[in-house]
Amino acid sequence: MQLLRLELKGFKSFADKTVVKFSPGMTAVIGPNGSGKSNITDAMKWVLGESNVRNLRGQKAEDIIFSGTEKRKPMSAAEVTLVFDNSDHQLDVDMAEVAITRRIYRTGESEFLINKRSCRLKDIHLLLADTGLGKDSMAIIGQNRIDAILNSKPEERRLIFEDVAGISRFKINKEDALRRIASTDRNMERVRDVMATIEEQLGPLSEKAEKTKKYMTLSRTKRDYDGALGYHNYKTSDRLLTRFENDNIAFKDEEIELQTELSKLEARRHTLQSSSTKEQEQLKLWEAQYTEKQRDEERLAGHLRLLEEQLKTAHRELDEISMRISELEATQKGEEQQLRILNQLIQDESAQLVEKESKLEELEANYKKAVEDVTAEQAKFQSLQSNREAFEQRQLELVSAIETAKASIRSLEARKEESTKQCEVLKAEIGQVDSELQVARGEFDTLGQQFNAISAQRQALVDGGKEAAIQAREERKELQKLRTQEQRVKGRIELLAQWEEQHEGYLEGTKNILNGKGAWREQITGAVGDLFTVEDKYTTAIETALGGSVNHVVTTTARAAAEGVKYLKSIQGGRVTFLPMGSVKGKPYDTPALHESCVIGTAVDCISFDNTYTHIFQYLLGRTLVVSSMDDAIGLQKKYNQQLRIVTLTGEQFQPGGSLTGGATKRKRASVLSRKEEAASLEQELLQIEDRIRSLTASLENLEKQVEEAEKERATLDESYQHTNLLYVASETKVQNIQNQMDRKKRVLREEEQRLLQIDIDLASTTANLKDQEAALASLQEDHGVDGNQGALMERLTVLQKVQQEAYEAFTEARLTCDTLRQTIKERETQREQRNQSIANIVERLTPLRNLLISTTERCEEELPKAKELADRELASATAEVERLRALRDEAYDKTSTGREELESILSEQDRLNQRYKVVQGRLVDMEGKITRYRMDCERFVEELQELGFTLEDAQALRIEGSVTDWKDEQARLMAEIAELGPVNPNAVEEYEETKERYDFLTTQLADLDTAKEQLEAVIAEMDKAMSTQLYDVLDVVGRRFQEVFSQLFGGGTAQIVLTDPENILTGGIDFYIQPPGKKRQQLTLLSGGERALTVIALLFSFLDYRPAPFCVLDEVDAALDEANVERFSSYLNRVNKETQFIVVSHRKKTMEAAEVLQGVTMVERGVSRLLTVAFEDVKEDLA
Repeated sequence: MQLLRLELKGFKSFADKTVVKFSPGMTAVIGPNGSGKSNITDAMKWVLGESNVRNLRGQKAEDIIFSGTEKRKPMSAAEVTLVFDNSDHQLDVDMAEVAITRRIYRTGESEFLINKRSCRLKDIHLLLADTGLGKDSMAIIGQNRIDAILNSKPEERRLIFEDVAGISRFKINKEDALRRIASTDRNMERVRDVMATIEEQLGPLSEKAEKTKKYMTLSRTKRDYDGALGYHNYKTSDRLLTRFENDNIAFKDEEIELQTELSKLEARRHTLQSSSTKEQEQLKLWEAQYTEKQRDEERLAGHLRLLEEQLKTAHRELDEISMRISELEATQKGEEQQLRILNQLIQDESAQLVEKESKLEELEANYKKAVEDVTAEQAKFQSLQSNREAFEQRQLELVSAIETAKASIRSLEARKEESTKQCEVLKAEIGQVDSELQVARGEFDTLGQQFNAISAQRQALVDGGKEAAIQAREERKELQKLRTQEQRVKGRIELLAQWEEQHEGYLEGTKNILNGKGAWREQITGAVGDLFTVEDKYTTAIETALGGSVNHVVTTTARAAAEGVKYLKSIQGGRVTFLPMGSVKGKPYDTPALHESCVIGTAVDCISFDNTYTHIFQYLLGRTLVVSSMDDAIGLQKKYNQQLRIVTLTGEQFQPGGSLTGGATKRKRASVLSRKEEAASLEQELLQIEDRIRSLTASLENLEKQVEEAEKERATLDESYQHTNLLYVASETKVQNIQNQMDRKKRVLREEEQRLLQIDIDLASTTANLKDQEAALASLQEDHGVDGNQGALMERLTVLQKVQQEAYEAFTEARLTCDTLRQTIKERETQREQRNQSIANIVERLTPLRNLLISTTERCEEELPKAKELADRELASATAEVERLRALRDEAYDKTSTGREELESILSEQDRLNQRYKVVQGRLVDMEGKITRYRMDCERFVEELQELGFTLEDAQALRIEGSVTDWKDEQARLMAEIAELGPVNPNAVEEYEETKERYDFLTTQLADLDTAKEQLEAVIAEMDKAMSTQLYDVLDVVGRRFQEVFSQLFGGGTAQIVLTDPENILTGGIDFYIQPPGKKRQQLTLLSGGERALTVIALLFSFLDYRPAPFCVLDEVDAALDEANVERFSSYLNRVNKETQFIVVSHRKKTMEAAEVLQGVTMVERGVSRLLTVAFEDVKEDLA
């Protein structure tokens, strides 16, 4: 097993992917300080599991990720891979190569992989266990590792020997076994605690079971007496209920009369309120109109300012238009001047054409005369040589054709020269016009971009202003709604507070006590309903469970309760149940039903209150269970034999004995709990509304400010928009004119080039024809001879023909000149038409500009001043209207104040009648309270009978001897006897049997745990024995090898490994005694720095001899050695590198010479390490 390569990417200074390949022998890693050599060693440590960043020369985990340079960005992750040759399958992986990878991200996440499969760090430790590799193994040795060994304690040195001995896996297993033993001890302790608790419970549970049996017997007898007494109480309450119901009818009649009077006052109040509402609405209307007119006044003032700005802009536009008209008129004058020049040229050239045509006619006459002379001479010649008529005719035709061709060639060459010059002139003019066009287009594009930018900015301001205005309007509506809602909520909160202050919702007696005065009042802590709070979901259940108890009054002492009763009697203020805190002692309810999954808890658990009132609420609600649904309650009652008092979250109530009370519940104003709930909800809602109002107000102010700023900015931008638009249109016109001029010149150039091309074609054709005619004439003259007479005749004929030819050439040249003049005149006329068209275009463009000038002038002098004057009048009118509406608003406010005073008078009368109505109503409430109390008593007695399992008929049928007093005495005796039994658990028998069964089960479990602990302790003893044996073997072998290596490195001397505690090798320490050559025997710490370093190196080599690692990294371990020791060190490496693969980081030349491969680390780019590999074998071959 060897190390094949190391792959780094993003690790410290290795930003790019770098592959470090290692040869089987010794590899030296060299390079200047700061180049990144030690980063290779750190990478190996890190991938082998090093988790302490300080050991990797860092402060935090992300320090090992490439942090970037001036030219490179930081990387997001670092990754290092070690690849091993596993062909010998030393690693427990069925693959020839094993790659261990560690990756970390800048977010802090990290992962480990074995052959690209995700794993845990523990898996890597187990894979490399017993191979000599690991984050603390001898495979990676740095200068700090040597210092650590030198400075370590003997006990710490023992850990190094344990790692060499390969007992790390045993220690891991031992630690695991010790943890299991500790866990077993804790489990046994818990089991013993539970068993002790159960043993304490068994005796009392046995007694409770006997007590339960006696309790059930007494309870059955007592049940009959309770049923008889309950029926007697029911009949008594039923008679009282009938009497108080008759009294209640009389009070209701009086209540109706009072309600009638109050209704009349209420009608009058409504009338006044309606009138007041109308006046308020009128006031709001005047206020709204006043506000609207104020806005109109502001708008008109803004409009006036806008008109003033528009007037300034119109004056600037007037100047711009005048300037453009002046420019166009100047251009028109130039074009007219050019037109006059063209007309003069056409006139002059037409006169020349007339003169040339006259001369042409004279030349044509001369030519015809010469033709006639030649014809006459030819006639004479024909008489002399009739047989040569065809020859002479042919010769004449050829000579004529040749001369004609020569004249045509001269004419074509002259035309070609003239056309060529014209083309050159046109090209130069086109180049100049094109330059002007590019400049004009550049100005046009720049103005277009400015215009588009200003247009977009202006449109964005318009859109932003509209959106802000719309949003502001919506937010105003929402703000108005919220303020209305705020008033409504505040009104409701004030009403609830008033009810709270007046103790509304309580019975008359309770209210009288709470409103009473006297020394006893200080000992009244309050009504039950005021002393606790409850969550919304439990409100219905608690209201049902408390029933009328919510009206009970809590006092600190029984004396205060007695004084309260006296006070009620003295004022005939109703009846109240008092709960003295010193007398009422409620106790926690302990029943197995509390542990049922469907039970939420007791009713007292569902409320919050001061601990001072614990006994009170335990007394009222402590024995009532709360469940979620009626089905849960039915199942629970059935399971516990109808012995529980249960209330559901929806308000159904179950009583002992099996009775069920339920139906719809309706929240009333007088409900204390619902009033508290509503008040808390309204307070929260009010806070939310106020927060929203503040938010909307701030947002609205911000939006209005945005609208105002947008209007100001748009007014400023409009001026720039108008100016840029004028420049943009003028630039567009200029570009169009130059483009038209360019198109005209290009069209003329194309026509001249076509004409030149045609001249070349005609010239080539005429030249070819001339050559053909001359060749034909020469051939003809060679074929026919001429005698003397014929020669003289021929000479005369030749002279005449020459005269004819000269006349023909003069005639032809004059004709060509005339043609040229006609063509020139035609072109001049074309240019004249173009100039006329240009002048027409200028006139056409001047017309709208002059119209625009007139309209702008009218706008500056008439429209805008009139509009400004109109705006001034409208502003003055709006200001007057604002003052008028202010007066109307103040008048409406005065009327509203008068109506309010009358309304207050009616309200005062209503208060007086209401006080009287409250007295009557109080009597009614008292009657209703009594009726309710006796009705509830009847229902309660019926429920009690039902709890006992009796119906009214069953209770009536009971036959028990004796009087009611005898029944009560017997009931008291049975109750006393039951009370003597104390609290009775109805499930005591079952609990005793279950507890006994659990105790037996735990006894068995404790025995099993004790057996498991003994087995674990035996395994640990065996492991300790095996580890001690193996460690003794290591000390023996390594000690002998340490002596040998020490002698080789020092050239003699002795080295000894000593145990500090031979009896306890697994816990003791290890020390060294060293005797260098020529010195005395002493401890390692007393040697010189170089001797200590070389001694530790000898020890490390001894470890490698005992347990060769796949590779060994030595990071500058030779730094403290002198040259002689370095030479011995490198020589030793050469001797042992056949068995172990060495990777040496060094600056020493002798060490480099001993290496087979040099891996050079350098920084070509600042902050980024690069690798250069040199193999000495390759260098030797190259040198050879």
